Amino acid sequence: MAHSNYFPPQSAVEQIKRHPKYYLNGGDVHFLVENYIYRVHRYFFERESAWFREKLGAPAPAGQAPKGSSDANPFPLDDVAADDFSKFLWVFYNPKYSIYDATLEDWVAILKLAFDWRFAEVKKLCSRELEKFEIAPVQKIELYQSYELDKKLLIPSYMALCVRAEPLTIKEGRQLGLETALLLATARECARGKPLANGARSPTAAELEEDDMVSIIKEIFGLTAGPPSPSLTPLEKGTGVATFTG
Repeated sequence: MAHSNYFPPQSAVEQIKRHPKYYLNGGDVHFLVENYIYRVHRYFFERESAWFREKLGAPAPAGQAPKGSSDANPFPLDDVAADDFSKFLWVFYNPKYSIYDATLEDWVAILKLAFDWRFAEVKKLCSRELEKFEIAPVQKIELYQSYELDKKLLIPSYMALCVRAEPLTIKEGRQLGLETALLLATARECARGKPLANGARSPTAAELEEDDMVSIIKEIFGLTAGPPSPSLTPLEKGTGVATFTG
């Protein structure tokens, strides 16, 4: 009778390994993300995030070491992908300091964690970097609304949806939410109802001056006056950028 070889499954402890890039000799907090142990500097987490200040500062039960104090007792980050956490750490450990280069998908992943963990400065960085990408209007509005970025940065996207010939589709309306969809419909109506120089009414908003369209959008969406949106001015990328590598 033939006997097949049997290899017992590895235990959860045996599967856990140190992250090849972010297990740092000088690190003083240990995180468990999926099956990786990260050892990094808690300074960044406590400086930036009230969420982490509360979690990492919580007293340990009597006779137990605090969570995050060692490989054997790491601080678990549930529902976080190791790849995404590595991208997030890259913000702090970027070898090129303040010069970044990453894909749109990378910045969205970083933004999600910054929003969830309340890293205000990282959110601002994500916002600046996202403005360098051309993002379709509906996708951009949905993204910025989800993570509570500055709505003034959406003025060009609102304008694009107002001046196009086609109204919002049902799918787009669901993506944007009822309130935004109704405000956009109102803005489209206002733009089309504005008299032209010859006294006629425009069937489309294409004939409106940009300043007039911006004024309509600001009024309808309740956007206060402020500096021009970076989306309305060309962005020049610097040279010598640091590229994210997992």
